[in-house]
Amino acid sequence: MNLESLIQIQYCYEGILHVISFGLLLYSHIPTALVAILFAFFLVYKKRNTASISLFIVCLCFALWCFLDLTTWFSFMGARNTMFTWSLVDLTGLIFFFFSYRFLFTFINDYDLPRWQKITGLCLILPTALTTLLGLNLKGFDANLCEATEQSFVTFYPYLVQLIFIFSCICLGISSFRSAAGRTKQAYILFATLGISIFLIFFFTATFVVKLLIEYTTLNQAYNFTIYGLFGMPILLILLGYLIVQYRAFNIKLIGAQAIIATLVFLDGSQAIFSSSQAELVVNIITILLVILFGSFLIRSVKQEIAARERNELLAKELAGANARLRELDRQKSEFVSIASHQLRSPLTSIRGYASMLMEGSYGKMPAKIADVVSRIQESSSYMALSIEDFLNVSRIEQGRMKYECVDTNLIEMTEKIVDELRGPALKKGLVLLFRSKCESKGIANVDPGKMRQIIYNVIDNSLKYTLKGSITVTVQDDVPASKLSIAVTDTGVGMSEETLGRLFDKFVRARNANTVNVSGTGLGLFVARQMIKEMRGTVTASSEGEGKGSTFTIEVPLKD
Repeated sequence: MNLESLIQIQYCYEGILHVISFGLLLYSHIPTALVAILFAFFLVYKKRNTASISLFIVCLCFALWCFLDLTTWFSFMGARNTMFTWSLVDLTGLIFFFFSYRFLFTFINDYDLPRWQKITGLCLILPTALTTLLGLNLKGFDANLCEATEQSFVTFYPYLVQLIFIFSCICLGISSFRSAAGRTKQAYILFATLGISIFLIFFFTATFVVKLLIEYTTLNQAYNFTIYGLFGMPILLILLGYLIVQYRAFNIKLIGAQAIIATLVFLDGSQAIFSSSQAELVVNIITILLVILFGSFLIRSVKQEIAARERNELLAKELAGANARLRELDRQKSEFVSIASHQLRSPLTSIRGYASMLMEGSYGKMPAKIADVVSRIQESSSYMALSIEDFLNVSRIEQGRMKYECVDTNLIEMTEKIVDELRGPALKKGLVLLFRSKCESKGIANVDPGKMRQIIYNVIDNSLKYTLKGSITVTVQDDVPASKLSIAVTDTGVGMSEETLGRLFDKFVRARNANTVNVSGTGLGLFVARQMIKEMRGTVTASSEGEGKGSTFTIEVPLKD
């Protein structure tokens, strides 16, 4: 090493100690660069994709920039070598600016940059690369100021390109955030964009301010301000670590929390090494111990959260599979019920037909004993036909094949006719079946006549089945101002408990005491009635004061104006 180099080193070193702390200079470069490389290395090791590789290049180029910048502070190899490293600083900065944009793009979109954006980025970097390689960006080295003298018109260009990359990152983040689906994806975009933007803006602002100070002021050692631009990198790493811990970015789990704790310990430890006083050293050591203590609790909490989340995801997958199998079984069941019901209905129709012909004397007069048996056959086949029709209706409803043809229908006349039909069976059981009309209007409603008749018939027949003695009163009443018409069927039957009322209209549900009165019910009639009436914009409800105290079923539909 010659005498000229020694003089330059001594002069520069004295200037540095005069303006800033020696520890702050090293602390801003060495720990920050090492933490960035370690973080990126672990990321690539755990998840190797375009985004992690791009971030690794960003951190590597950032560390290289720190090394090159640090060598310009300590001209250990003479002015010529310092000139060479100084000339590479701007080019290295542009490279990690471009890869910062590439990282953000690939992190958000899960695919690489389009070819035209890669070519555009290369074209923007190429002028700086050429001027650096050809030595056009520097004039020489001023030993009096311990600075290289730069070509202003050349060295201002990299700052313009850096601004373009910063603006591109912000625009990419805003547009992606607006079009993102779901809060998790929005959090990914928000924290990644915020981290990259802060990192680049910190770096650009510090270096550009230094450039302006050098060009337009006489401030000595203006390059000291570049130190503060390096602290954007820890902010970026902290935000990415938060994404890894909270949202499992890069599909990494526990390593994110461990990396954050290790980073904090490393930064505090390096700061302790460069402490300028004993009090500062004590504070740094206490900080390290607290970080380790609370970090262990954080890692344990993250472990428990990851384990719980994995269990929940496994259970969710198993539940989704079970639901899919249940839906398939339900579909197969509905198809089986439909096919079986159709197959049963044909022979049952023949049985009912022949029984009716026998009762009418089409094959001659029957003895009284035989007539009684045939009557029982006809009655049982009628009940069985109704049950099969309920099964078919359930199948149609579940498969969405139930069709409705609504027309204006007089429900007063329809209800009265149904009551007249069922009065005979009621008298056989010793029951009084009454009909009452309290309507001010004609009782016209827009409904499907066939479906509505089946609903009213099922509700009244249901009351007949579960009433041993007393009466059944069917009341048709309208509410003209409210445009509603209701049909209330009140009986003195077995009644229902609160528990039964809550699930009475579900499939295959019957009152707890129903079997003591009627064992032939299927528990489908009321389910079918509710589904049908719902499609006609109506309701059917049930009420009871308790078991043994009778019940009231109310059918309500919109009244035709």
